[in-house]
Amino acid sequence: MFLEDFIMQECDFISPEFVPRARQLSVSSFHNLTRFLIPTATERLYIWNCENLEKLSVACEGTQITYLSIGHCEKLKWLPEHMQELLPSLKELYLSKCPEIESFPEGGLPFNLQQLEIRHCTKLVNGRKEWRLQRLRCLRDLVIVHDGSDKEIELWELPCSIQNLTVCNLKTLSGKVLKSLTSLECLCIGNLPQIQSMLEEGWFSSFSHLTSLQSLHIRNFPNLQSLSESALPSSLSELTIKDCPNLQSLPVKGMPSSFSKLHIYNCPLLRPLLEFDKGKYWPNIDKFCCNSLLNRQSLE
Repeated sequence: MFLEDFIMQECDFISPEFVPRARQLSVSSFHNLTRFLIPTATERLYIWNCENLEKLSVACEGTQITYLSIGHCEKLKWLPEHMQELLPSLKELYLSKCPEIESFPEGGLPFNLQQLEIRHCTKLVNGRKEWRLQRLRCLRDLVIVHDGSDKEIELWELPCSIQNLTVCNLKTLSGKVLKSLTSLECLCIGNLPQIQSMLEEGWFSSFSHLTSLQSLHIRNFPNLQSLSESALPSSLSELTIKDCPNLQSLPVKGMPSSFSKLHIYNCPLLRPLLEFDKGKYWPNIDKFCCNSLLNRQSLE
């Protein structure tokens, strides 16, 4: 029997030979599970809240898995070995709250990987210099949410194929990492101390070569007071700023001709400057409002 979707939850024990053949398999809240063998026929696998799980493995080559999501597995130390050879079809990998994973397997991640998301995996992110992501020429989306405990890394290379990048709470991310991302279309940054100084001192103009960048999201910079008047990337069409309580100025005179959307959330010092028909910045942003591209509720 072959199932489309099978969910296993809150069991004390699971034997590999009794795991059904299913394209999508969910395993959650197996409190006594310490090892798990990825079934060959499974294409999408979710493993969550298995706090004693320590190791994942693959039986043999030919595994069909394209999507792997692992979360809240506090004792997990190892991802499957030889992922490049044994998981060649893997395109999406999501890891959340797996603090004991120190590194990716020897040989690195599968070359066909397109989306990688890592949230609150302290040891893994702190060892990111060894990820060798620059070899993943298919990688399009990268999300890293950390806790700010990382140490400075001089050289951390990313593949130029990345189109969407989200990085939050990474203490040592520098502008050098971003310079090679010539395919970048959407950038979301949050609470990055090294980037803050670039935002205030002319970061935009120094990255004007990012000619594919269309959407920029800046959030959770509690000490950010201003954005440079330097010109934004000429391709930028959307700017979102959120949770920057001390931000008191915007580069409204440097908006490129392609710019069409501005969203401001939880930035109280900007609110009077953007007030309808009265604020200092209103003459500069009025053209966006005329085309219904600036939602007044965004100022709340």
